[in-house]
Amino acid sequence: MTRCSPVLLAAAAILAALPALADSPLNRTEDGHQPPVPPGGYDLPLAPPVVRYPLPPQWVTIRSTQDWRKAGRFEKALSDLCAARTFREVMPMRFRAIFKGDVLGVAFGHGLNLYDPKKQANRKLIYLFRNGDSTGCTVVSITNEDLRILNDGEALAKKKP
Repeated sequence: MTRCSPVLLAAAAILAALPALADSPLNRTEDGHQPPVPPGGYDLPLAPPVVRYPLPPQWVTIRSTQDWRKAGRFEKALSDLCAARTFREVMPMRFRAIFKGDVLGVAFGHGLNLYDPKKQANRKLIYLFRNGDSTGCTVVSITNEDLRILNDGEALAKKKP
């Protein structure tokens, strides 16, 4: 028995692969290897954006068709602190409030999602942040009763007509 030299084996392997390399990737597949596209195309959801790290969960805690300016009381002192970044959300938009086309960030006075080193927050209030990550930050405070009034007012308005 004679041994084949490694050079001859490499040359034989290259010669065997030449026909496959000469074809384009489209020519290498057989016709009908995938099912045809259904009429009207595929109804698939859009993929989420590709990010380096997964996005944190986000919850809509308040939903209203009213304007956010009518939701509660404007807090001038807290808005100034928010602009100075000393009263802000820990994770912006972690909790959301949706008001008639505007989306606001939510933090709770007892400390959930609230960075408040000067302890300016009232534990019984809910704080809404508009533009909470900028110097044009606006803070509105509401109570749970305000939320009930907002939602009850919508229900009453729907029942009247």
